[in-house]
Amino acid sequence: MEHLIFMADCPQQLKSTFLASSLRMDWESNNELTDFVAPQTRWLGFDHDSLNLCRLSDYPTAAGFTEPCLWNANFRDSRSDFAELSAPEVGRRVVAFFQAWLFFGLLESVVLKKVETSVFGVRANSATKAQTNEDIQLDIRLVHRWVSRFTAWSHPSFRLKVEANYPGLLDILEGIVPAIIRLAECIEQTRLFALMDQPFMGTLSWQYPFQAQEARRMRLKQLGWCPFQIRLLQDTVNQSTMDWIVASQIQQDPVGHQKCTENDCARNNIDSSTYKQTHVCTGVQCTKLTPSVSQIMNIIRQDEIPVVRLERTGGVDCLAVSAISKTSPSSFVAISHVWADGLGGATETGLNNCQVERINSLCISVLEGQGGAWFWLDCLCIPKTDKDIYYKALDGIKDVYKCATSVLVIDKTIQRCLVDSPTEYLYAHIYLSAWMQRMWTYEEAVLSRELVFSLKNGLYKYRFNTGPSMRRTVCVVWQSLASQLFRLRAGPEYLTIGHIYQAFRYRLCNVPQDEFISVAGMLGLDTITLLRKTGGERTKAFWLMLKWVPSDVVFLDGPKLNIPGFQWAPRTLMNPSRTALDTDINAMKAKCTINGLIGTYNTIQFCPVLIGRGRDHGSIAYLWVNGSDESVQAPGDHRALLRVYCVENWSSNGSGFDSIIFPNSLGYILKPGQWIPGAALNSQSDPPRCSYIGRVLLERIKNEEMIVSDGTIMFEGRSRIVVDTQGKWSIRELCII
Repeated sequence: MEHLIFMADCPQQLKSTFLASSLRMDWESNNELTDFVAPQTRWLGFDHDSLNLCRLSDYPTAAGFTEPCLWNANFRDSRSDFAELSAPEVGRRVVAFFQAWLFFGLLESVVLKKVETSVFGVRANSATKAQTNEDIQLDIRLVHRWVSRFTAWSHPSFRLKVEANYPGLLDILEGIVPAIIRLAECIEQTRLFALMDQPFMGTLSWQYPFQAQEARRMRLKQLGWCPFQIRLLQDTVNQSTMDWIVASQIQQDPVGHQKCTENDCARNNIDSSTYKQTHVCTGVQCTKLTPSVSQIMNIIRQDEIPVVRLERTGGVDCLAVSAISKTSPSSFVAISHVWADGLGGATETGLNNCQVERINSLCISVLEGQGGAWFWLDCLCIPKTDKDIYYKALDGIKDVYKCATSVLVIDKTIQRCLVDSPTEYLYAHIYLSAWMQRMWTYEEAVLSRELVFSLKNGLYKYRFNTGPSMRRTVCVVWQSLASQLFRLRAGPEYLTIGHIYQAFRYRLCNVPQDEFISVAGMLGLDTITLLRKTGGERTKAFWLMLKWVPSDVVFLDGPKLNIPGFQWAPRTLMNPSRTALDTDINAMKAKCTINGLIGTYNTIQFCPVLIGRGRDHGSIAYLWVNGSDESVQAPGDHRALLRVYCVENWSSNGSGFDSIIFPNSLGYILKPGQWIPGAALNSQSDPPRCSYIGRVLLERIKNEEMIVSDGTIMFEGRSRIVVDTQGKWSIRELCII
């Protein structure tokens, strides 16, 4: 039940396989096909083979189950023959059904053939209608809703209730969900490849149940990965990739990570008062090489790029200095690195001779030359004793990486890889490297003309068209990692604040004030003006310069500016989060003005006012939506019961709000059982002006759950809940302050 994928050796075999009335595979004699992960998910024995082929949504009925009872965790009443069984046995049989339905049922809905569990064979059914692109995506979403439900049941808030009624059920359920998720991710990836020209509903984010997730987190920790890196993986790559890293035993040197947290990788933090450069020699007789500080400063004053080269004069190594024109640059290499690897400093202090020799040798290889190579390195080309020169050098960093012939990345984690390492293995090391976790390195990569990585035994020149090198069973892993590295090469014509936010979420910087200088440089904004401002005023000035921002910026979590008119605005983009920001250059925009953010949003305005509090049961409220006004064109009955959760940074004293806005296309109505982030607002005396209050999470209660009088595992019951407020769906232009 892992990734048993048939791969034809030739076109004729593919044709005969397709036309065969019965497909069977002896997996034991073809074990080389299953190198992704050894089959380890136990088959629980549901009688799947006796069922006729049917639509995925009809599978519960065909199997004799009542789906609303399953959704409400009323498992004993979900099937007529469960009445006399013990609670543990009911739980075991229900999980066995879930396994058959969401794994083999999903497979059948995609291949449109009866899939037999005993030998993992496929029985043809010529009468079956072709499955459409939309059908596949809808079936994947059905599975996703159920997996999300399983994860919710496993939350500590609900786990005890489920276990009290059906002992052992969640332990068994958590054993089968990973295989279901991996299959769904594999199908999603295959659909993207096979139907790339078809409409796409968007990629889904899958979550393991809590204890399964914690068990895998512990295995990653044993491999040396720190809490920050584990959270990075959990929030940004798919579940198959995390399982592959565990199965492949990809390890990290744990040195320096003892004090790491989920929000910070301590290994990369630098204390400038105790910082020391490292050697690549014994260091006994190694001296420092320092370029001419006056020459470097004069070049910066003349608005040119200072570069250095290792030369030998009279038997002594020295650093020659030259100037590169920004308008017609000659050949040179710009070095991209992290200070934690020992190459930090300033022009005035220089760099260890052994490191200069190593870098010089690498740059010669990059430029494929015979003599010395000119290169730019921050610790040799940015003086710090003159404040004006220092600021001008910082402003010029964007030009350095734009003009460089190549940008060479030097990182300890990446240098563990060989030139013949599988692409997936190399990409995993790049993505989990310290270099990928620092703020400035993103600008250095995204502005480069050519990006080159230093490996253990050579160089790797990054290319968009570098495909997967391992079997197609792990193509889903390659795609997940490649999509993250793709952000490193977003060209200026495509680069948006959304791309930068996605890349910055898990990056850190020793000088937080530099953040929006880097962002402004990438977006072509006025960095000199920003350098003259500090603190929140610099951040405010940045958003005003940007002017047009993705309208979903108000739904980002993390700290906000405490400035009138800008309480919606992120104070930083470097905030670990699963929340995304639209990257499309043609995405729906809102206008940032000195008076607030002006944009059009899906809105629910209600009365009476709700009071939200942090860490309090009062932060959960029920909102009855009694239809919609004429601004909403979507057909259907729009009445709905919503559960509202106040999340992150709400005051314990309570804050009032009378409106909620939420993303997605205008006129969009939440589907039953769906969860979606939103923002709580409080209307001012002038109706279009609303104060930003905080982030909320909205859940639309399914009708079959809502009508239950005495309650379910996750719903108190129609007779017990109190509706706190009422409102209507609408579409409104607002000024958020």
